[in-house]
Amino acid sequence: MTGRGFGIAVVFDELLPSVVRELFALITHLGDAGFALAAAALLYWFADSKRGDQRGGDRDRGAFAVAAVLGAFALSLALKGLFALPRPPSEIHLGYADGYGFPSGHAITATVVWGLLTLVVERGTRRTRTLVAGVTVALVALSRVVLGVHYVADVLAGVGVAVAYLTVLVRATDWRPTPAFLVAGGLALAALATNGFTPDSVATVAGIAGAGATWITLDSTARGGAPQNRLSAGAAVAGLAALGVVGYAGNHLVASLLAVFVLNLVVPAGILALPLIVERVKSGRSASPT
Repeated sequence: MTGRGFGIAVVFDELLPSVVRELFALITHLGDAGFALAAAALLYWFADSKRGDQRGGDRDRGAFAVAAVLGAFALSLALKGLFALPRPPSEIHLGYADGYGFPSGHAITATVVWGLLTLVVERGTRRTRTLVAGVTVALVALSRVVLGVHYVADVLAGVGVAVAYLTVLVRATDWRPTPAFLVAGGLALAALATNGFTPDSVATVAGIAGAGATWITLDSTARGGAPQNRLSAGAAVAGLAALGVVGYAGNHLVASLLAVFVLNLVVPAGILALPLIVERVKSGRSASPT
């Protein structure tokens, strides 16, 4: 334990009141996979593909965010399987956590999604957005240690890996979604190689395959065939609810790897296809005789 955590996880367990640890149990959800995917979905759904420069508008950046988040999931899983280092002892865990501990998947996910929000969302100044993102990532990383499910080294490594990953991805792809999905696909194969056919690795491969194929199909049908407008708030809420149910079933309720694959393929694909589906439904209604 002392090799990676310097005993800090135990200190938090012994000294912090339960109410403080419960507060951190809420904060930690800001680095959950579900939160990250929902944030990327909203960036995509509320983007306007008519804005932006000739390399693509906000809708492309939203699709890039989906690819980057999915790639972060795969990167985390690949590294966990590669190092195969355990978590702190289960008796100091507050809440459920399984799998390997290094690096912290929550730290990677939080850094990537809040970094994307800083870069993509045009609200306030860049300095303010960076400060908010930095504080949030620090709190999520701290929460993993406070909850006793990670050592300090796990979260520090997670933040460092995520910063490097997002920096390289943005510079290498220039915000283009298709190359970003290809990078995510390579990371998914690496996760499969280091973990074998587990529910997590199968879900990761499925999600990236479904999203990548959907985006390439949308992009290849010419810009006129791709979704053009933002979703309404009602459609976004309904979409999050429906896809959330499917995602929960695919990751918590089914046992068959085939079912895990199919359900996790549907969710990211559905995120990318939903604006076009809504457009087609509205067009069909407007074309119907009254």
